[in-house]
Amino acid sequence: MSPGDVLFLYTDGVYDGTDNEERDTLETIMREHCQESAREICDTLLDHAVRKDARLRESGDSDLIDDKTVFIVKRT
Repeated sequence: MSPGDVLFLYTDGVYDGTDNEERDTLETIMREHCQESAREICDTLLDHAVRKDARLRESGDSDLIDDKTVFIVKRT
């Protein structure tokens, strides 16, 4: 890894690989927050995932909610 690189690891509760629009959203979040600390990036991504869960609950799709883990490695 070079200085400034960010490694983003996550479980399928954050992104399951099936929704290209959701992938674009997560990539946008990463680009917008890449200058922040690893903890702040992680918190922002998890906040997004939790808000998505709330929408799933409201629509009656709570069975689609899964556990969430985000791990950020950032080389400074």
